[in-house]
Amino acid sequence: MDAMTDDVMDETLNPFGETDLQGPRRDAFLLSLLSKRKEAISGRKASGIEDDWIDDEDHYQGVDAANRQYATSGNMAMAKRWATGYSEDKPTSTRSVIFLNITRPYVDAASARVADMLLPTDDRAWEIKPTPIPTLSPLNMAQLGPDFKQAVEETIEIATAAAKKMQDEIDDCLNESNWHGEVRHVIEDSARIGSGVLKGPYPVRKTGRVYKQSNGVSEMVQVSEIKPGTKRIDAWNLFPDPACGESIHNGSYVFEREYVSSRQLRDMAKMPGYDAQEILSAIKKGPGTSSATGNGALKNEDQFDMWIFYGLCDSDDLQTVGVEVEDETPKAYAMAVILNDRIIKCALNVLDTGEFPYDVLAWQRRPGMPWGAGVSHQIRTPQRMLVGASRQMMDNSGMTTAPQVVIGNGITPADGQWSLRGGKLWRAEPDVVDVGRAFSAFVTPSVQPELMNIINFALKMAEDTTGLPAMLQGIRGDAPETLGGMQLQNNNASGVLRRLAKRFDDYVTEPHIRRYYDWMMQHSDKEDIKGDFKVDVRASSALVERDAQQQFLVTLLQVADNPKYRLDPAKLATELLKGQRYDPKRVQYDAETLAQQTEKADPIAEAKAELIKAQTRKTDADAAEKNVTGMFSATSAANQIAMNPTIAPVADAMWLSAGGKDANAAPAIPEPQGAEGIEDLPQNTSPNFPPRPQSPDEGMNSGIETGFDDGN
Repeated sequence: MDAMTDDVMDETLNPFGETDLQGPRRDAFLLSLLSKRKEAISGRKASGIEDDWIDDEDHYQGVDAANRQYATSGNMAMAKRWATGYSEDKPTSTRSVIFLNITRPYVDAASARVADMLLPTDDRAWEIKPTPIPTLSPLNMAQLGPDFKQAVEETIEIATAAAKKMQDEIDDCLNESNWHGEVRHVIEDSARIGSGVLKGPYPVRKTGRVYKQSNGVSEMVQVSEIKPGTKRIDAWNLFPDPACGESIHNGSYVFEREYVSSRQLRDMAKMPGYDAQEILSAIKKGPGTSSATGNGALKNEDQFDMWIFYGLCDSDDLQTVGVEVEDETPKAYAMAVILNDRIIKCALNVLDTGEFPYDVLAWQRRPGMPWGAGVSHQIRTPQRMLVGASRQMMDNSGMTTAPQVVIGNGITPADGQWSLRGGKLWRAEPDVVDVGRAFSAFVTPSVQPELMNIINFALKMAEDTTGLPAMLQGIRGDAPETLGGMQLQNNNASGVLRRLAKRFDDYVTEPHIRRYYDWMMQHSDKEDIKGDFKVDVRASSALVERDAQQQFLVTLLQVADNPKYRLDPAKLATELLKGQRYDPKRVQYDAETLAQQTEKADPIAEAKAELIKAQTRKTDADAAEKNVTGMFSATSAANQIAMNPTIAPVADAMWLSAGGKDANAAPAIPEPQGAEGIEDLPQNTSPNFPPRPQSPDEGMNSGIETGFDDGN
């Protein structure tokens, strides 16, 4: 497929349960839907949330009643409200109307930081996992075979593989829907007005072009398929059941408003399931009057209000418009499309569970309401304090720069203009005695320091009310002087982000991915991805902690080379790169290069081997030295025993008492066994050397002691 484009038509492409409407029998059903729509519109307006949204939008744009007429050039909605007398507080030309806007940077910084932490490009905050005892699809069960024991062992493995395929299938749909971009927009809405709405899954037509070769000729063929999609919608266009409480899913119905052009309506008229006659009649009649309030994004006068209904309806009402419902079902979940107060489409809900395809992210919870309070609402009071003090400062500055002049009787300007300027001429009447006393100038006291204290207090309160220190947003302020102080302040600031991350998991990620799982189980023709799975939200709050873990990972990386810690340096480096929102694949070896590097001699490994060899040689040398020392000591002891044989028993006793073992070796010269004859020596007949001198005085050996008994 060479190209792929997304033609998002919302529920207009719902192929599940489509039916051609029949006019005369649908009036009663239409009246009930219009009654519910009116109830939803009135309920939201009566809650007061729309007034808060208007104030939040105004503060984000830096507009109030005093400067509205000066800030209308870039916002047509504000221009219309001002032109029609929206505010009775008309500003005067002599007062300052400046608006020092701190709401916008706080909102933008908060939403940007949350989006960076919750939407990493290299990770996801959810995972599809099999249940502890998974139930497989019939196709997978057939693959197990008759061996029950083997089947039990293989069930988990097959379920895990199917869950991975299911996860990849859902992830592919989210990527095609630009999940990161749509969710980032939802987070921005939530920070600005307190509520962001994410819609999905809903049917989306994907149109692509395929080129086929036929007889050497390339032919282009368009291919269309319907897949689930996700998109952000404006909170102004969502009207839930007033009785829903804090969750729109607790209500019986929900309405979505969408602005469409005549061209889009003509495309709808060509699709099955739509009442083409009603659509063409609406186009001919033109857009009707809007029955609900709008937001700052003005609707063009040539656009139509199209209302999409989701809710629980009586089966009899659905049957009157041709929707087939099971006979034993008194109520069924349905969707309907209304244009100019006429039903142009009605069908059963795409999901059998009947869930509404909407998720609302509330920045800060409001009791009893599905809507939240955003940063713009939290900072509203400090913003007003800052605006009031800064305007007073400008007014006071203007008063102090020019003195107040009092002119007595008899003094008139020569040019007739009662204003001050340099070199101006004044005429004094004849009765004026002292001109100096006729003119008096008074300087207005300056209260700039007092007003500046109020401004600083307002800026400090802005940090306290939002829970986001300005220093961490890069707006202003001094960083702590110590690392501990920085970490403490970062932990305090990330507490708000962790709370919001948990709300994002509970109210957006988990229900949204679960509906995608239900969609795949119900409509996918890929049986190998189906099974008894669960959505495991790995807590986006863990992504918030990633920044705080960076310093600790750096410390671990320094000791990763030590084998006793059993740490993988490559994995640590990968986590460090992820924490800096950098794709590790961009700097890591590919498989081929890694194999080549593995084959090459590793200098570090060689150095380690040489070190081990040197340590072995040193150990051998130490052992040899120890043996030599021991032999020397043993030789010395043997010499002492030879000189004094009487200490031998004592030495043996000491050796045995110290735990030694007596291991006397055999004598080097064997002793004679028994009495053996000794051969007589030959008789010495030399007169000079008698064999046994009788006296030392005889012979040449006189005076020499011998070992023989001389008889003395």
